[in-house]
Amino acid sequence: MEFMSDISSGADIYRPSLFELLAQEKLRALIQPAVRYILSVYAQRYPRYLLRIVNRFDEFYAVAMLLIERQYLKNYYASFAESFYGLKRIRLINTKIDLPEAAPDVDLQKLRNSDMWRSLFFLVGIPYIKTKLDDLYEKVSENARVRLLGGTFSRVHNERQLNCKERVHRFIRNLFKILYPWLNALYHGSILLYNVLYLYDKTRCYTPWLSLMGIEVRRMSAQDYFERRLNSTRNNLSTKTLLQATRNFLSIILSDLLNFLKSLLQMSIFFSRFLEWWYSSEYARRPGIENRVDVPPPDIIAPDPRGIPLPESPNVCPICTNLLTNTTALPSGYVFCYPCIFSYIEDYERCPITLIKVDINELRKVYNPSA
Repeated sequence: MEFMSDISSGADIYRPSLFELLAQEKLRALIQPAVRYILSVYAQRYPRYLLRIVNRFDEFYAVAMLLIERQYLKNYYASFAESFYGLKRIRLINTKIDLPEAAPDVDLQKLRNSDMWRSLFFLVGIPYIKTKLDDLYEKVSENARVRLLGGTFSRVHNERQLNCKERVHRFIRNLFKILYPWLNALYHGSILLYNVLYLYDKTRCYTPWLSLMGIEVRRMSAQDYFERRLNSTRNNLSTKTLLQATRNFLSIILSDLLNFLKSLLQMSIFFSRFLEWWYSSEYARRPGIENRVDVPPPDIIAPDPRGIPLPESPNVCPICTNLLTNTTALPSGYVFCYPCIFSYIEDYERCPITLIKVDINELRKVYNPSA
C-alpha cells in the first residue's frame, strides 16, 4: 500500500496520481460512518456508558480525529489517510527552474507548527462545520417532511402571531435556506475544479484548501521511511532525565497505538471481505440444527407516566386518536400513524409514550398483508 507504481505520465515520480488522492479521501470519509455504526451497536448493549457518546457523536469524533491527525502530522507530516497510502505533506515551494534537479531544500519543505494547525482546521474543523450545517439545513428547510408527506404537512406560521424577534429569526432561517444550497454547490464545485486542474497538471494542489495553506501532497520516498525509523530510534535513546524518559515512554506508546490503527484498518477490511464471502457462500447456506438459534423476544418497554396515554384499542393512533393509517413502529415497540409520528419525532426527538430518544431514521413501516 505504501509503495505504489507511478501511473502518471509526468517525469515527477513523487507526484501522486489523482486516483491515489481520491482513494485516501474516500477512506477518510468511510471511517466516520463505520465508527458510528460500531458505537450504535454496542450502545444498545451498554447504554449506560456509550449512549452519551452516540448522542454527541459528531463532537466525539471530531475530538478523536483531532488527536489522531495531530499525532500523524507531528510525526509523519501527513494525515492518517495520507499516511495509510504512503503520502506526505510538504510546504509549497516555487522554484525558479522547473526541473526535477532544481528541488528546494528539504528543511524548507517540512511543515511548521502553523502549517499543522491550519491542516488540522481543514482536516477536522471544516468537515465538522459542514456536517452541522447540513443537519441544520435539513431541519430548517423541512426537506424530509415535505418530500415524504407533501406540502400539506409543512409548518405554516401566521405573521400576526409572530413578534419582532420571531420575525427576525424566521428571516434568518429563510435566508439560510436560500443561500446554503449555493454555498454547498460552490464548496463541491471548487473541489471538482481543482481535481480537474490537478489531473491535467495545471496545479500542484488537488483541493482549494491545500492551495490556500500553501501545502502540497507528495509520495513518500525511501529516504522518508529511513528518517521515520531513525527518528523513532532517537526518541527511544534520548532519555537524559526521568521526566524526559516518562514523556518518551508515553510518546512511544501513543505512537505505537496510532501505528496499530493502520494495521487494524487493513485487518478490518480483510475480515469484512472474508465475512461477506462466507455468508454468501454455500457453507453458510447449509441447513443444520446447529444453525438454528431461538432468539428470545425483547423486553417490553413500559410507558412513561409523563408520556401520552395508550388508547384502549390497539388499532387507534395514540397521537391523533383515530384509526391507524400507514402504520409505523418505533424502536420502543409502539405504533402510530406515519404523518403523526414523523411530525412528533421531528419536533421532540423522542417516543411520545416511553420518552426514549428516537431519530427520524429509526422509523419503520409495518406492513399488513390483509390491508
